[in-house]
Amino acid sequence: FTDIDFRPELAAIRTPTLVVHGTVDSSAPLEITGRPSAALIAGVRLTVLPGAPHGLFLTHDLEVNQAIVEFARS
Repeated sequence: FTDIDFRPELAAIRTPTLVVHGTVDSSAPLEITGRPSAALIAGVRLTVLPGAPHGLFLTHDLEVNQAIVEFARS
């Protein structure tokens, strides 16, 4: 995926979208991946988990699940 520009596809998304990203993701830092990607999707909900790394669904499973439940209920 490092050689492909997904910005046109992200901008074309028209469905409710949740982006969950951790603040200590060293392989895909929030400020150069998560935030810019979320900014391209109209009406996106960006949930930032403090202290969460890459693979946050394993390390912060309760917080990720809560974000999904809250998103689904909104």
